[in-house]
Amino acid sequence: MTVDARDRHISSELLPTFADASAVLGAVGWLILVVSGVFGPIQDIIALAMLVLVPLAVRLADTPRRDGTRSGWYRIAVVGQPMMALLGVFSLTMPPGAAAVLTALPWAATTGAVAGFGAWRLLQRGPWPIEELSVDAGLLYIVVGGAALLFDRAGVSLVFEPIIVTLTIVHFHYAGSALPILAGMAGRHDPGGQFDSLFRVTTAIIVVGPGIIGTGITAVALDFPLAATIEFIAVAFFTTAVALFSVAVIAGVLPLLSSWPQRLLLGGASLAVTVSMGFAVVYGFARATGGTYFGIGPQSFGTMVTYHGQLNAYGFAVPALVGWRLAIPESRARSPGIPISRLTGGWSIGEDFLERRELTGDATVSGMMDEVDAYQSDRFDPSAVAPSVRRFFERSGDYELAVSPDWKTPWRQLAILYRPVATWIGQLSVPLVSATGELALSGRVVAVNGVDAQTGDRAWVRSNAGRATGADSMTYVGIYDRYVSTGRSYLRVTFPLSGSNLTGILRVENGGADGEALVLSSFPEGGNGDDAGLYLLVGGGSVRLPLNETLVVEPDDESGSVHAVHRVELLGVRVFTLRYDIRLAVGR
Repeated sequence: MTVDARDRHISSELLPTFADASAVLGAVGWLILVVSGVFGPIQDIIALAMLVLVPLAVRLADTPRRDGTRSGWYRIAVVGQPMMALLGVFSLTMPPGAAAVLTALPWAATTGAVAGFGAWRLLQRGPWPIEELSVDAGLLYIVVGGAALLFDRAGVSLVFEPIIVTLTIVHFHYAGSALPILAGMAGRHDPGGQFDSLFRVTTAIIVVGPGIIGTGITAVALDFPLAATIEFIAVAFFTTAVALFSVAVIAGVLPLLSSWPQRLLLGGASLAVTVSMGFAVVYGFARATGGTYFGIGPQSFGTMVTYHGQLNAYGFAVPALVGWRLAIPESRARSPGIPISRLTGGWSIGEDFLERRELTGDATVSGMMDEVDAYQSDRFDPSAVAPSVRRFFERSGDYELAVSPDWKTPWRQLAILYRPVATWIGQLSVPLVSATGELALSGRVVAVNGVDAQTGDRAWVRSNAGRATGADSMTYVGIYDRYVSTGRSYLRVTFPLSGSNLTGILRVENGGADGEALVLSSFPEGGNGDDAGLYLLVGGGSVRLPLNETLVVEPDDESGSVHAVHRVELLGVRVFTLRYDIRLAVGR
């Protein structure tokens, strides 16, 4: 590690401490504001979020890379928050107008940085597991609260009553931000426990609920048909989910905690938010029907702030955030910073890509894997793999591959648009029709001198481009190596693309009744805890795609050849399946 890198690492380690200090000092400042009586109840709640809750929430969501560094978005959010929060609070003392907007703008920018951090987390990891997606949602939603602050300070209410714009600031700093982040913390504590299903369902509703409720309020303001009824249904589902989630926390999480202060804070917060949701249901019903119930009507904004808003802020958000800060649960998801090859292509890849780039080497290589035995793990016994399957992986260049595709609707229709581009580029031209006989893919394996340590040392180039045209033409240029993480070996393959690359980190497992088949899978293990996945390198950074693939290679008992089934899914929905008949080429 260079001196500059070490300095960046040290300063990065201080960021969580900085966030903690900001929350403590912010709490002192907020108490002074409350005692001085500068603000009314709504402004007190908004100031609390800016000064205390946001630094605590961002601290809970801290996600260092494997080398200890942190996202630039996180750095901006943490370092900028104290001063930007002071300006945001100061804007609340000013009458609506240009000066108030300019003073509020830095806080809106800070919420944008928090949302950028949430997007970074999501793109690095993908939408798994649900508890981390909930944390991401809380980080992302807050930018709506920042935008609402600008409209409020400008005195622009659009189609809403002015008080609705002000309450939107509160909604997306608390129900939209703090609640999903806290749900994520609780979800980290009970993966696979007796309340796992309840946690999953209620967390999913908590993730989408704030956005749906906001949409419903907008629809009511625009006087859409049945909008009030739909808004009430959304509120009822959301509040019920929050109440059930709180029950699950009390019954399933609190017994797992060893700290009595933490139990007390989280238990009290869970009870408080359950009561608070009761007020929200009554208010939603009043808005839907126009009636008054338990003293709460469609215009009972002051009552809702007094009971629902203050209970959410002081009874739920503060104790829950402090409670989880006492002992932050570890994420079961993998840490960001997976090493990805920086190799990219130009407008054309093609089967001669490596030669044009002068990347070929002199080493003797013959297959995707040098030795299947090198991938042994607790999930993979290489001795059980059939000899024909082993030979295919160790001598991949000796084979011809006949392929039959099976596309699902509507992906086939979209692939018709994608296919000509892939054919022209000469890479990842997934077939639309069967390619057999003379049109089968032939391959060669060549040594590669990589551009970096993450680029593989061998390439398997498969193509029928010289024997086929148009929809029949296929080319795949994949660069392979063995990637080791936490003592486990994966097969890593990089496909250069125009200005980017697609990298697959594939877990190696046994398949078939006796383990004679070999399975390559990018599906994450429980909680997204391993490095398996499909990653797109673009703009110098990598994104974990919501795609997954499984390749099952099994022996053909009759001929000594092998068969393979390659399945690709998008968020659990099958996109296509390729079935391969793989035979030794003539003369091999």
